[in-house]
Amino acid sequence: MTVLNLVKRLFAPKTKPVTFERPDIDPNKLRLLIELASFDKGGLEKVVLDSAIAFNRNRFDVTIVTAGKVGHLGAVAREAGLRVIGLPEHDTLAAYGQLLSKLEPHLAMSHFSYVGYPLFAEFGIRNITFIHNVYAFFSAEQARAFADNDRYVDRYISVSKNATRYAAARLGVEAEKVITVPNGLIISEHEAREKKPGTLRRSDLGIAETDYVFANVASYNLHKGHYVMVDAMKRILAKRSDIKILCVGNPVFAPHVEALKQQIKRDGLERHILMPGYVADVAEVHRIADAFLLPSFIEGWSIAMNEAMFYGKPMVLTDTGASAEVIENDDIGILIPNEYGDTTELDSVTLDQLAYAPRAYTITSRLVEAMETLADHREEWAARGERGRAKIYSSYDFNDIVRRYEEVIEEVVREQRR
Repeated sequence: MTVLNLVKRLFAPKTKPVTFERPDIDPNKLRLLIELASFDKGGLEKVVLDSAIAFNRNRFDVTIVTAGKVGHLGAVAREAGLRVIGLPEHDTLAAYGQLLSKLEPHLAMSHFSYVGYPLFAEFGIRNITFIHNVYAFFSAEQARAFADNDRYVDRYISVSKNATRYAAARLGVEAEKVITVPNGLIISEHEAREKKPGTLRRSDLGIAETDYVFANVASYNLHKGHYVMVDAMKRILAKRSDIKILCVGNPVFAPHVEALKQQIKRDGLERHILMPGYVADVAEVHRIADAFLLPSFIEGWSIAMNEAMFYGKPMVLTDTGASAEVIENDDIGILIPNEYGDTTELDSVTLDQLAYAPRAYTITSRLVEAMETLADHREEWAARGERGRAKIYSSYDFNDIVRRYEEVIEEVVREQRR
């Protein structure tokens, strides 16, 4: 040991070892541990919260664990009666191991977090991992790590057929280990939102009552196809001025958003591609919109798509994520091809090249045609949009989706006991 390292060790702050008391657990319940990277704010964390709350409490004892920050959603989970544990920064694995020895979970579920994988193997705990997206944004190193971690995973739950295909083709996952379960929508939340009086008006945003408005509800992440919308709107505006795109979301990387806004300004599209930022109540947006537009390069299963279906909006979507699973023969919208071909051909370099700088896209003419078709046949497409709402109730009720999660859990636990 060098003198410097010895000094560091002698004068390092002493941390008290973390100890966990064995919780009072009903022996008749399945003990389920859910791991995620942090539990503060964000779409993924909200999905974890919602599913954990919806699990059958008479059958499952749920513990949520993170090595990251426990914040707002963690507090909400605790208020809902869930056990939430934040692991310490120091001696994280030792603390995690002690926790597992106290909880003795029957099964672990992980959401884009891998801290406990070696411990799950050591303790003989079965592990279900969620595939939340087409992971084409992975770097080569991330892809290798995902493939290497496959040995710790007993079953995957993937949100869409495209996400499943990508994991099998590009990430070394055996297709037989994957069960595809779509994302659902908490219908009661949106039924309550729908009943509230609206406060947002078209006039607040400079939109005329005669305009045809496409809502683009997505983070200001350029992987969502914002420059495709710019290219399409330039062509539309050369012919007509009654079509608007309302982009509502929060910024992901400020320089990208600023560059996008500058391009919109240079092209004279400020009155036709509107970017007011984040709107908390999505119902407000859909009240003033005629249709939903999401020309993404990459998706897993878009919750925003589910929301648009609930509010009865016809949709124009690129063929990524689950769009081809919900739009069938133009029944509730128009599906246009993506820019790169088959989903399995996409990689992080191609994704960023397509998304981060303006260009003339090969799919733009198809996008323009689809947008004008909806605008020119408003009543017909309004009626088609209502079919999307029916699909939400029949196929994508979140409570039904959670019951499917429970079935997978039960199956994996039974396999362990054989």
